[in-house]
Amino acid sequence: MAEHVSEREAEVLAALGARMSNAQIAHRLHISVRTVESHVSSLLRKYRVPDRWALAELAGSGARDPGRVAGLPASATTFVGRDAERAALLAALEEARLVTLLGPGGVGKTRLAAAVAGDAAALFPSGGAFVDLVPVRAGFATRAVATALGVTEGSHQPLEEAVAARLGSGHWLLVLDNCEHLIDEAAALAGRLLAACPGTRVLVTSRERLGVPGERCVPVAPLALGSDAERLFRDRALAADPRFVAEPEVVAELCARLDGMPLTIELAAARAASLGATGLLAALEDALRLLSGGRGGQERHRSLDAVLSWSHDLLADEERALFRRLGVFAGAFDMEAAAAVGGDRAGVADLLGRLVDKSLVVHVRGRVSRWRLLETVRAFALARLSDAGEQDGTRARRLRWAAAAASAAEDRLGDPGWRDDFDAMAADLRAALASPAPPDDAGAGEVTYRLASALAHLTFARRNLLESFAHYRTAAALARDPGSAARELRAGAGCAHVSTTSNQHVFDLLLEAAERARRAGDERGRAVDLARAVETACRFPEAFETRVPRERLHDLFAEASAAGHGGDREVAARVAVARAWLAGPGEAVPDAGLAAAAVAAARAAGDPVLTSSALCAAGTAALRAGRLREANRITRERLRLLASMDRDDPYCAPEVCNTYGRACIYAIMAGDLRGGMEAARAGMEDDLLRDTHITAAASSSRWR
Repeated sequence: MAEHVSEREAEVLAALGARMSNAQIAHRLHISVRTVESHVSSLLRKYRVPDRWALAELAGSGARDPGRVAGLPASATTFVGRDAERAALLAALEEARLVTLLGPGGVGKTRLAAAVAGDAAALFPSGGAFVDLVPVRAGFATRAVATALGVTEGSHQPLEEAVAARLGSGHWLLVLDNCEHLIDEAAALAGRLLAACPGTRVLVTSRERLGVPGERCVPVAPLALGSDAERLFRDRALAADPRFVAEPEVVAELCARLDGMPLTIELAAARAASLGATGLLAALEDALRLLSGGRGGQERHRSLDAVLSWSHDLLADEERALFRRLGVFAGAFDMEAAAAVGGDRAGVADLLGRLVDKSLVVHVRGRVSRWRLLETVRAFALARLSDAGEQDGTRARRLRWAAAAASAAEDRLGDPGWRDDFDAMAADLRAALASPAPPDDAGAGEVTYRLASALAHLTFARRNLLESFAHYRTAAALARDPGSAARELRAGAGCAHVSTTSNQHVFDLLLEAAERARRAGDERGRAVDLARAVETACRFPEAFETRVPRERLHDLFAEASAAGHGGDREVAARVAVARAWLAGPGEAVPDAGLAAAAVAAARAAGDPVLTSSALCAAGTAALRAGRLREANRITRERLRLLASMDRDDPYCAPEVCNTYGRACIYAIMAGDLRGGMEAARAGMEDDLLRDTHITAAASSSRWR
């Protein structure tokens, strides 16, 4: 595996990506030119590329550590055997851009793929990502890949485009693990990424082939009897009992009865400490009697079910209860989640430890301890949950856990590690929200609403923008009172502004919010929503498929004005901004005098978002009048306001994105090239725009 890059080397790499010379890098980092040359030589060696221009390309692709595959699962146990398969797969990855490991559940595809990815990492200087698709629901495969790569949606940029931009022409390894339940989606994604990213190679594990042109399929067989199978059994048995001893022929007979399937071998070996090899062989005889006859894929699958059943039957009652309830979690879960479905924390901790010892639950080590059930084991647990008639009750407890966990995550926005914690539980939060409400649970509707609302906020903060927009709509539909629905719709409008390509969504959501506010008796909120709807239609007319008739806008403005604000400064300012845009001499051209009045009203209200909105009207009026320096000065003031805007609040998002784009263009139009570059650089460093591009060639109308 290639060496990691030091922090100083990472700084040099970033500077190379900015096309800086060695002298410029030395000046910037306060080091000598000779030291820069040494770092460049080290980077060339570590990334195995020929020149500094290749390093610059790697820097642009987001490379950080050569020989590192993000998300590569760590294991507490050693990888045993399969030397020939590993060598063959490495050769296949050098020859084919898409390699699929095919085999049934429990045959060891994931462990083999992880081992090969680690072996191959040095061949991919841009890096790689291991994407576990087991907990991923339909429609979220691209999201899972983006999360593994550290990619977020940019404003008005489809997520798949952002992923393709990150991979670019770099040399990446992408591992898609357990694709069978998303086979069509995974195939389409892999095909598009391979077409768009010529240096990317994809390694897939699945129970069926993807069917993408150029796919190289490699069947994964059970472990070879007489060698690897017995080695695995002894390794796991010794882990369970360091004093384990057994005659070679007994171990060989055990592995033969288990068909060399790694999962069944591990489950059986976990019992070696209590039964011994001879006792284990005798205990398995009845469970495996159905294996009489030929060996084959179907028999191997039935043997796995038989060993799972046998191992499950040996559990104590309380162990069985927790095991089957843990099946509701699609991904890794922490102790709080396990306790939420299984009982008191102390008791669950003890039971989890026992289930780990018996290889039915896997301990995932990290900053926060988590556990998970392998896909095949989880399917078995869910079947036992159904047999016990506990699905509804357990899912109801999972729903309450999800709502509480999502609310707690909201409170931690901005804390170090919140994104990793959210990513770890996001699949289960989504699953809990998508599951039907448990029957006969009067409080389930309110809990589901709280989960939808929190998940909308969290996914926005995580920059899953289109997903957040959908959750805000769901939360509004679930809200039990019109005031709450209005709040969700307002947030959804802010999210829609940056996540969709049409401001028709924004306009419609604001009108929906105004109607809900009316039902709630909130005339203040209604006035603000109506005024914002008018402003949106006048300020961004090019972002509507069909222009809103002026007569309708005048009617809506009249309603906003008539709603009354009783001296409320925010309402007065919102109405003033809408009036300035509506009364202008042309489309998307505000009235200069009314814009100035709106700025004064917004300053009095003290809301930086509202002030930025008013300043936009004043800046646009100055631009249309040819006063370019004044327009640039006004927009620089908008830039200064950004520091006081909450990036996790969708309300602020439209002004954040609009300000950066306009500041870049206005500065260049006014001859302030340095200011334009600074604005563009700041915009691309802001995570709402990080994976998008701001160019002076863009039409200024886009940034109104």
